[in-house]
Amino acid sequence: MLKRLSLYTLLLCLVPIFAWISGWHWQGDEEITNFDHFLYWLTETSTAPYALMTCGVFALLFFPFAKTKNQWIFIVLVLAFSTVITQGVKTGLKHVFAEPRPYVEQLAQNSGASAEYFYDQTKAQRKIIVNNYYASKAETPTWLVKHRIEEVSYSFPSGHTIFAVSWLLLVAGFMRLLNDTSIKAKIFVFLTALWAVLMLISRLRLGMHYPIDLLVSALISWGLHCALFIFLEKKQFFAKDFAPRCLLK
Repeated sequence: MLKRLSLYTLLLCLVPIFAWISGWHWQGDEEITNFDHFLYWLTETSTAPYALMTCGVFALLFFPFAKTKNQWIFIVLVLAFSTVITQGVKTGLKHVFAEPRPYVEQLAQNSGASAEYFYDQTKAQRKIIVNNYYASKAETPTWLVKHRIEEVSYSFPSGHTIFAVSWLLLVAGFMRLLNDTSIKAKIFVFLTALWAVLMLISRLRLGMHYPIDLLVSALISWGLHCALFIFLEKKQFFAKDFAPRCLLK
């Protein structure tokens, strides 16, 4: 299990690693493409309130793989637990490290203010600052301005990255626990991995995070889910065709 989760985490870590190796770094919105617009819609699947819909879709996608209804309910409970814990850790760490986003750094530099001043404001005031700043920036499309107005929190760690990595590890981990090697299971894992990779790319391309944010966020999710699945394996919750009824009462 540990090897499986580590390999999928390494796959996602290749996104920030490639950014470093290639010397890529976000330089602004002058070269926004149609692909970036596609990435915006994809990144919205991890943005509230749409992230809740994504959670619901994943929960339903697990149903055909569960051997019984009780087992599926147990899986959904684990999915919910994972989401609450990982997003809670993300929120706490953001306030501990208080790192500004790339676009906020650029905004501060071009407006003569400081990133510290920006984050000293209330959330509502930060949204106004972002809206006013981009009012004169014709190169930044409306959809991206709208996204940044809603994303005025700190940069590190990346909540979208933790969300995407977590779902990939949950899918890969449960397919292993359920011992499902069917084509259907492989397609499920592949599509989730593709979605997760594109999610990480979107956070860089849209000026929302630095590569280090993505790398450490992926490792945070990896550590939490290694502990989760080692626990599930040790307790042998999926050794039989049903989840422990005592946890479903």
